[in-house]
Amino acid sequence: MQLLIATTNPGKVREYRRLLNGLACELVSLPEAGIAQEVPETGSTYEENALLKAREYAAISGLLTLADDSGLEVDALAGRPGVHSARYAPDSPTRIQLLLAEMRDIPAARRTARFQCVIALAWPDGRTETTAGT
Repeated sequence: MQLLIATTNPGKVREYRRLLNGLACELVSLPEAGIAQEVPETGSTYEENALLKAREYAAISGLLTLADDSGLEVDALAGRPGVHSARYAPDSPTRIQLLLAEMRDIPAARRTARFQCVIALAWPDGRTETTAGT
């Protein structure tokens, strides 16, 4: 059995392979499956985005598909960047610098945050499951 990991990020694929080591299935990335199509993250929640990707790639590939969405929620910034974390700035170093600039006047005691993640599984027949973690 194959499990499609709905990402083009090689680091994320390595991490999933490490986490899911021992499962009786072969993990396949989008490039390995020959899928170049991108599924836009148009949802307003992590769950909506994870399900969008999982369902679409399951339909395209005919494989059980795992997709995720995640983000950083900073309390002093009213939960931003949140679901928009990946689109907050063009790359990770820029996102960090932008976040630190926005928090410049926030005292250290108020610099609390959490990382949220939702993982969705979608079967080609349309069934789905999700799980969330903080």
